[in-house]
Amino acid sequence: MQEDKRFGMTREELAIWDDAIRFARLNKKVIGKRLTDQTQYPPEKEPVSVFMAGSPGAGKTEASLALLNLFSDTPILRIDPDELRNEFDAYQGGNAWLFQGAVSILVGKLIDLALDRKQSFLLDGTLSNIEIARTNVQRCLSKGRFVQILYVYQDPKLAWSFVRDREEAEGRRIRPEHFVEQYFAARDVVNALKLEFGKDLHVDLLVKHIDNSGRLYKAGIDKIDYHIPEKHTRHELMTMLGITDGAIA
Repeated sequence: MQEDKRFGMTREELAIWDDAIRFARLNKKVIGKRLTDQTQYPPEKEPVSVFMAGSPGAGKTEASLALLNLFSDTPILRIDPDELRNEFDAYQGGNAWLFQGAVSILVGKLIDLALDRKQSFLLDGTLSNIEIARTNVQRCLSKGRFVQILYVYQDPKLAWSFVRDREEAEGRRIRPEHFVEQYFAARDVVNALKLEFGKDLHVDLLVKHIDNSGRLYKAGIDKIDYHIPEKHTRHELMTMLGITDGAIA
């Protein structure tokens, strides 16, 4: 999949992408061991794996932190791809997408270590890549873990406005075309995983209100569309964000 992400990059962007991949491969063990410190996250008898899912700006991070607060007496490793970008010197917020491949390498290593060390973890991502998501879920299930997906839904227009506000506040930029891609892919991936793994995979749905507070929580769902039917087409969202034929208008 790396070739697809590299398509259309400038020479400078390619250099940043490749350097980040190289750095991640060389340093993943050191970074992974530091972030999965067993003195901070001791092994458990029955560790669990939680995967957040949903579009950028849906409120996944807030939901994940609230979930972890419910288990404040048990330290749970939270893996945040956005925070992992800070491991790279060339990361500047606005070029966040150039580190997607490298961050995936670090995330994979963190999951490896968490599984080996019997540590519970929460992965705070979009869950929009079916191949990676399927592999991670399968690995966790093969270890006999309880595996949960928490899909967070926010109206895409509001989610995009939160993404833009975050860009102004933090400098972290998400390209409009990537937002559209991940918005639709996250739902499709969750539905596909639930269909594939059935009762072995627990899926919960959190629908956010207009002020980003929790509006509706459904536990143990079979398909997202049964509760939140998709009202938007890809073309509608692309038009809303000013994208025509794959390019920003």
